[in-house]
This record gives sequence, structure tokens and C-alpha cells, in this order.
Amino acid sequence: MMKSILFPTDFSSASLNAFGYAVKYAEKTQARLVVYHSFMPDTELNEETREIYKKLDIENFRSKKDKFPPFEKLIEQLGVDSVTVKYIVEEGAFIENFKAYVKRKEDAIELVVIGSQAAKKGMFEVFLETNTAIILEEINKPVIAVPQRARFDGVIDHIAFLVDYREDERAPLTQVMKTCREFGAKLHVLHFDLAHGESIVPLMERFKKSLRVPPHTSDTVFRSIDTINLKASLADYCRANHIDLVCLVNHKRNFYQRLFSYSLAQDLLRNIDVPVMAIYND
Repeated sequence: MMKSILFPTDFSSASLNAFGYAVKYAEKTQARLVVYHSFMPDTELNEETREIYKKLDIENFRSKKDKFPPFEKLIEQLGVDSVTVKYIVEEGAFIENFKAYVKRKEDAIELVVIGSQAAKKGMFEVFLETNTAIILEEINKPVIAVPQRARFDGVIDHIAFLVDYREDERAPLTQVMKTCREFGAKLHVLHFDLAHGESIVPLMERFKKSLRVPPHTSDTVFRSIDTINLKASLADYCRANHIDLVCLVNHKRNFYQRLFSYSLAQDLLRNIDVPVMAIYND
């Protein structure tokens, strides 16, 4: 059972948009939600952040850890009253503070959910630059990035998992299958064949057997899609099948690692408007 979900926020609209996913994930996995903010007192702020700090009274919020009204309102709107929310505000550089907080044992962080904002240079962009893999490896946690244009309908009932039928994908996929059962969601295991070589069916069948998936189950489907454009085909599949979350293994040798490079991840998040979950794997 997941212990805590860490939700770093800059109080922006993109962050508020992602909060619904974090709350619902916490509810379904019976996790505590830790809302985290780090700020630099003497740093020049943009107009949006200044207005937010003015309304929030950041110093008072930091000392008292009061509830943040916009988040509390969203929790009420979602009808979720069983989730425990903890607010943390720290002074200092975000990345250093963030990594240090993840390592603390008091909250046992097992997942990070963060909002993405393509138009501005916000916190999420840090995760998409050249040090993405280093940061993800250092925190050793799965990360869900929620694009600003994603619209949460209150349920997560279709989850996609991208595979290349590798041995190191089995453990993360097994964990996602467990998550799907907790959510009552249908799992779509997707392989995109860009090589156009010999039939991928035997490899897919061996992979399915290794997972011990019942042959006639209706809550898990395996699809191999022949394409020359992975992003476009994934976007089409997500739209046609109402996918709420796309999962991929964050591994240097993994075929889909390229999706979390700066340009492709940004493009993916813009085009499919679906949260992307990068799962750390040794």
C-alpha cells in the first residue's frame, strides 16, 4: 500500500489542474497527500506568483501550515473526504529541497505528481531538461506529469502501459496491474512496432504468459500497433480509448526512454493531453 504521494506546487493554474489527479490517486491507493512548496524570499517573481503570495501570505502560511483554500475547494468538489493532506512550505532552491524532502523517511514518499506548464519556465521544466534522468534516478520514485490542458473527469478508468516486451518491464507492469485493480480501471498494454520486421505476436504471447494474465480477461488488453509515427499513433489511441494515464518505464536502455527527453516529452504532453507516468526501475 502506498504510504505518501508528494505533490510539489507553485500554486499556478497548471498545478491546481494536476491536483485532482493527485487527490484521486491518493484516495484509491489509501495514501497521504503531501502538498509541497519551496520558495526563495529574495528572488524576483513573475506577476502571477506575486499575486498568489500576496493572497496566501506565504510567510504566515509557512509558519502555521494553514490549509490552502483553492486545494480544499477542489477536494470538496471531488467529493473526497477520506484523504489526509499535509502542507509543507520550505525556504530555498526547489530542486535541492525537493530531493532532500523525498529522502526523508517520515513521509515515506512513493510517488510524485506534478503539473506541467508548456508556456512558462516553471518547476516542471526542470524535470524535462538534460538532467531529467539524473533527477529521476536520484529520487528513485515514479513521477506523474499532468499537462495543463488535461481535463480530469473525476475517474481514472483507462490506463495505458507502453512496452517493448523487455524483462525489466515486468515488475513495473505488475505494479500498474495492481493499481488498475485498485482503481477498477482497464489496462491497455501497448507496443508500437517501428521496425516493421517479423511478427511481434509470438513475443507478445510469451510476455503475456510471463505475467500470468488470464487468456480471456476483459480488464487487460494487449495491442501491437504498426506505425512510423509513435507520438501520433499514441495520441490517436488515447483519444479513441479514453486513456486517463500513460505509463512508461524510466530506464536508460528502455525503448521508450526517448519519450522523456525534453522535446519529445513536451510534444507528447501537448498533443495527447493525458498525464504521463515515468516509473523508475533499477
